[in-house]
Amino acid sequence: MFPRVTAILVVQHGGDRLRETLDALAAQRRTPDALAVVLMRPDQATRDAVASAHPSHVVQVEEPLPFGEAVRAVERLLDPPASDADSLWLLAEDTAPEPGALAALVGTLETAKSVAVAGPKLAGWDAPERIVAFGRTLTRFGRSVPLVDGELDQGQHDGLSDVLGVDPAAMLVRHAVFRSLEGFDPALPAADDALDFCVRARLAGHRVEAVPAARVRFAGAGVAGQAMASGGRAARRRAREARAEELHRRLAYAPAAIVPLHWLSLLPLALLRSVRLLLTKAPGAIGGEFRAALRAMATPGRVARSRRVLRRERTAPWSSIAPLRMQSDELRHRRQHAAEERRERARGRVEELQFLGTGGGWLLLGAVAASVVLFLWLVGAGGVGGGALLPLSSDLGELWRNAAYGWRDVGPGFVGAADPFSGVLAVLGSAAFWAPSAAVTAVWLAAIPAAALGAWFAASRLSERGSLRVAAGIVWGLAPTFLTALADGRPGPVLAHVLLPWLAFAVFGAATSWAAAATASLLFAAVVACAPSLAPALLLGWIVALAVSGRASVRLIGIPLPALALALPLIVEQVGRGTPLSLLADPGLPVGSATPTTWQLALGQPVAGWGGWETAFGGAASALVPAPVILAVLLAPLAIAAVAAVAAPRLRPALLALAVAAVGFATAVGATAVAVAAAGDA
Repeated sequence: MFPRVTAILVVQHGGDRLRETLDALAAQRRTPDALAVVLMRPDQATRDAVASAHPSHVVQVEEPLPFGEAVRAVERLLDPPASDADSLWLLAEDTAPEPGALAALVGTLETAKSVAVAGPKLAGWDAPERIVAFGRTLTRFGRSVPLVDGELDQGQHDGLSDVLGVDPAAMLVRHAVFRSLEGFDPALPAADDALDFCVRARLAGHRVEAVPAARVRFAGAGVAGQAMASGGRAARRRAREARAEELHRRLAYAPAAIVPLHWLSLLPLALLRSVRLLLTKAPGAIGGEFRAALRAMATPGRVARSRRVLRRERTAPWSSIAPLRMQSDELRHRRQHAAEERRERARGRVEELQFLGTGGGWLLLGAVAASVVLFLWLVGAGGVGGGALLPLSSDLGELWRNAAYGWRDVGPGFVGAADPFSGVLAVLGSAAFWAPSAAVTAVWLAAIPAAALGAWFAASRLSERGSLRVAAGIVWGLAPTFLTALADGRPGPVLAHVLLPWLAFAVFGAATSWAAAATASLLFAAVVACAPSLAPALLLGWIVALAVSGRASVRLIGIPLPALALALPLIVEQVGRGTPLSLLADPGLPVGSATPTTWQLALGQPVAGWGGWETAFGGAASALVPAPVILAVLLAPLAIAAVAAVAAPRLRPALLALAVAAVGFATAVGATAVAVAAAGDA
């Protein structure tokens, strides 16, 4: 007699995923003998889609139910199992099995009479080549962990069979066992429902097997198991649910004499774990920790029910499942691997930047639009002048002679070393060899998009959140210092501002890549050539990077060498003349400007004044609100973000960002305090 299989389908959202699941059910080589459906707040389209599958039972509820309760709601209506071989196939609307999935699961139950539960290999809904989940187990202290999670499926786990537990989505369970164990525990609605059921089945003398030949596409929408949504709020919710269900299992599994001690320890443990969360910069999870403890303490009736069901069916000792728990060495290996992944991400090894998905495309489009609006008059121009801008030599040979040791046409003239910035101009002019001055025009047109895009890429090394990446691009691309340099025609500061975020992006990757280290060294040399006053801050950052990079420092140690090679002749010459401070002078044509105060620098103003706010709208704005107050209000979000950085989950990037800001501000103040050139009273 062939076993009877009843598929139980839980539907909450409907839509395309439901239709794909129904189509996958119809395409099974071994089709279910009956289909029972639970509909939660269905619309007419969902009801029509389910009706087309001709279910034998339909239960409609007007409120969302946990997966286990939804399954029990329709299972009560089914006929009692005719034999021990009759089975239930537990499906959600986002579980689309491959054609041979049910046949493989049923074959496992038929060939091994001791197996009561069979679980499939859950693959990604949109990425079937990746394993979403395949088997679960417990640590020594009762924490639930997946055996396989998020790996590329290359058949490396196809030998896995005997497991402690499986996930609820698409699991096949003997109907008689499901009824005797009273289904999933209502006290475990999301995280550990199927694992707890499998543990109770194991203790009742049955086996649980993972079936690699049964593949099921799974979206993880939260109908069966926890929702796999991204974002900090979703992660905190998953952690809270998992902790609450772990504490419930602890009370349900513990010997009766130990239960009061466990109950009394819940709040002290929550306090200790909260201190740990605070020290590890995860304060957002503290509230969930206490909520989980209070929930476990406030539900003694649920604990009593769980203990009663477990005690009634238990026939095997707890020691029988000990070999199936995750061993300490494996757990330690996983923690080391997770720590290495975090370090790699901190160093910049990110598999996917997700440029379009995290707003990079929109940022680039907006920056191009801003550049067009500001510099439309430059389109088609052969050059740009004014301020510190001078036309480049029209002859490439002359450009490169100016970058070498020789005659310097400054003042009365002299023979000496070239400023490294001349080499930058030679490279820039060579890019437009037919008209070198056009390269400067191109720089002005591309400056804002290039700076904003560089800041987005630099931020991608520190955060996965698209909003933070875009905010970094906007703030850097529209910084007052940058816009002032563009308006005053200062090529050195403009190029330095554009190149700095790209230098940061390359340095973060230099810890793991020789190519990135080489790129960083060239960008370091270019930035120092364009803005020599930044050299002390950059060297300080390089020293800190060497100190904290461990074995990766071998790639970082050579970053300043190209800059030193370019500047060494000039250093020897200026030190020999007794004018070492001249090395800090901005390259190019000197342009006078009023020195800002420290408060003006703190509010982002590179020159004296308040960025034009004092004269905005004919002075009406500053008459109502002082210009410094306007600037302080505009910059308040950045200040708040800087202060809040110390509470960020990742302390190292936060401290790095604050240190960079402090050194940058010190550099700005120091630059205003040193006069490196004078012409009369200017």
